[in-house]
Amino acid sequence: MATATNDADEILRRMAQIRRELHEDVRDVVASAEAVTDWHRYIRMYPWAALGVTFAVGYLIVPKRRRSIPRDLATQSDVARVREVIEDARESPKAKKVKKGGLLGAAFAFLGPIALRAAQGYAVQYFEQWIAQQQHLQQMMGGAFPTGHPQAPGGPGRPGPGSKAGL
Repeated sequence: MATATNDADEILRRMAQIRRELHEDVRDVVASAEAVTDWHRYIRMYPWAALGVTFAVGYLIVPKRRRSIPRDLATQSDVARVREVIEDARESPKAKKVKKGGLLGAAFAFLGPIALRAAQGYAVQYFEQWIAQQQHLQQMMGGAFPTGHPQAPGGPGRPGPGSKAGL
């Protein structure tokens, strides 16, 4: 009978230890996820690569030089086609999207990622507080579970060592 109590105590102690380790693992995962999304870290770790990426993006963003058409080679139809191409290029699909969405669409496009990041931060904070509260409750209860609890030594539906149903 004494070994059954010792086994139950050992199981409860091991379960409490696993919960603590799980909480530490979750904290480590959250910290590594935050480190992966921190662009400042990449600039500090890889300054030359960041500079190269910056130049490449700048090269792709800056428009190319306009080429002039020699007057003696251009005909009236060529000039008309060039004007159509230039007008089409000025009204790019991106500019049309901004016009369709208007000021409100642009505001949502700007504030959407900021709100998403804030919501993620609140969710992580809530989850960490919930885990800490669960650990605090377990410490207050001394690791004991009520009879019939799925993690109780008797298991669900089976009476524990101190219940009346087992007598």
